[in-house]
Amino acid sequence: MTPKPSNAYERILLTASKLFYQKGIQHVGINEVIAAADVAKRTFYKHFPSKDQLILEVMLYREKQWLQWFEESVEQRGKTAKEKLLATFDVLGEWYAQPDFRGCPFINAVLELANANHPVHHVSARLREAIRTHIKKLAAEAGVRDPETFSQQYLLLIGGASLMATIEGTPAGATHARQALSVLIDGS
Repeated sequence: MTPKPSNAYERILLTASKLFYQKGIQHVGINEVIAAADVAKRTFYKHFPSKDQLILEVMLYREKQWLQWFEESVEQRGKTAKEKLLATFDVLGEWYAQPDFRGCPFINAVLELANANHPVHHVSARLREAIRTHIKKLAAEAGVRDPETFSQQYLLLIGGASLMATIEGTPAGATHARQALSVLIDGS
């Protein structure tokens, strides 16, 4: 069992992150977060004046954590840029295979919060762009002729693989995406 952080802010943030991912943002109320984080209402509102602020800070936290995990995991998997590109779907496949996988939290948040002007949409778009930029850099290093187009095609593969994993409850989409990515790399 993981001990709870002693810092109330962090405890609330981590608790909300877990609950939002497990149940969905719209299905988790402030009182549930307060009770699960074991903090007083006053303490909660001192750190998060609204649920929207909590949602935003959770997604900013997740963005940083996810991108760091993804880039470090990929870096450890390959020596060449091509190996690293292909390894992205090995890493994602392992994530999709986790028993608590419930889809991409960024896609989930965008779908749940239909307002395109909600700050969470901007966080999700920024993460998507960070992934694309990282892939574009690896593609250039791998000698791909058009890294810009390749990076957009990659995003289609990762979106499709994530959706398959969510709907089908299996990491098989990552394997299919890896095969398609190999064809794209070799064809360039």
